[in-house]
Amino acid sequence: MGRLSGKTAFITGIGGGQGRAAALLFAREGALVYGTDIDAEGAGQTVALARAEGDEIHSMHPLDLTEEGAARRWIDEGVARFGRIDVLYNNAGQVMFRTIDDREAWQAWQVTIRGELDLVFATILAAWPHLVAQGGGASIISTSSTAARRGGPLPITSPGSSAAHSATKAGVIGLTKQVAAEGAPYGIRANAILPGFIDSPATERILAHPGAPERIAQSLPLRRIGRPEDIARVALFFASDDSAWVTAEELTVDGGAVSITEIGG
Repeated sequence: MGRLSGKTAFITGIGGGQGRAAALLFAREGALVYGTDIDAEGAGQTVALARAEGDEIHSMHPLDLTEEGAARRWIDEGVARFGRIDVLYNNAGQVMFRTIDDREAWQAWQVTIRGELDLVFATILAAWPHLVAQGGGASIISTSSTAARRGGPLPITSPGSSAAHSATKAGVIGLTKQVAAEGAPYGIRANAILPGFIDSPATERILAHPGAPERIAQSLPLRRIGRPEDIARVALFFASDDSAWVTAEELTVDGGAVSITEIGG
């Protein structure tokens, strides 16, 4: 039996990267996976990949979770079809990177707050009555970022760092702790994952610059860029009963980048 046998996992952003890796891993581990993504093609590819492995992933796509009512529609349909939510993995996000002095800074703030913080709360809010009514045992996992832990520009070439991105990801940590506090009496756990630099669709433009992958890898203590599967395995821990006594925690997964300062680096 897999580590998630008998569990139903709801995952946002399954169209690629960390969301796809988690959806496929959770399905291999026995979960009934129900996902969503604004990218219909990507979500469809994830469903097809699972079927090729002999697993099954269900999905509502395309769906823009930043639209009013979208999260509730996704959650309610999933519960109607599959009966319960054992795992809610808030992985999806929409971000706009701009520096504070950029003329589009306010627009970037609004887009990013909506796409990285409001979106997470919307799915939790929609799922909450179901999680409470089913009698506990659920795990809520939300994606934060190492951007919540330190400031600074992105590593190579980008439109700039983002105050909004750092703020939203710090907000996800605070939200996670409060959700854990309010959920504890019902047996609902909540934890956050803080990925570092991951090779994914979100970073492909940065990695396309000549020499960028090598320079970024050498800047990290473990000397390699993170992979979506690195994050998916941590999500699996939080989703499984292995973490049954873990809640209100934030786990950094970044190859040591935040915690290790290398002399001469």
